[in-house]
Amino acid sequence: MSGSAHITSTDAIREFRAALQEYDLETRDAIAQLLLQLRRTLDWVEHDRARYWPAEVRAASDAVIQAQDDLARCESAIRAEDRRSCYEQRMALEHARQRQRLAEQKVRVVRRLRVSVRQEADAMQGRMLRLTDFLDTEFPRALAALGRMSAALDKYTERNAPRSDSGQRESADDSPPQDDTNTAPEPQP
Repeated sequence: MSGSAHITSTDAIREFRAALQEYDLETRDAIAQLLLQLRRTLDWVEHDRARYWPAEVRAASDAVIQAQDDLARCESAIRAEDRRSCYEQRMALEHARQRQRLAEQKVRVVRRLRVSVRQEADAMQGRMLRLTDFLDTEFPRALAALGRMSAALDKYTERNAPRSDSGQRESADDSPPQDDTNTAPEPQP
């Protein structure tokens, strides 16, 4: 290369390096928050819901038994021709059975969800680990490379910068214009 680069500022590299450092901090914070939220979700599915719905099945089973007993008492207390008068007890029994079916269905859903959520969580944690490894290994190398580039460019601009009259050279474009009309030396007193 025969020409010079005419570099006047390396601030853009320093600003980019600072922005990358801030990105590193923000990314690490985001990873920590995501992993915390993932842990909460896993705990909710694997522990909270896994305990809640079986307890609801037991409670619904008890409610069905109670509703059946209430209906049997109502039917035994009335005459055979007035069997329609136990409508409320029949509705309560049907509602208890629906609640029991729903709770049993939720138990099956939670079992399937536990497996799929765990698999997805493991995959996400693997991706987060790879990103963290990148931030720990490659990112410092990139920041160091940017630092070296900035230092090299600073040295380059210092070497090729115009110099003043005190033994340093000036470029032809930066020297003051010469006045050729008055070339004779002035007499000294």
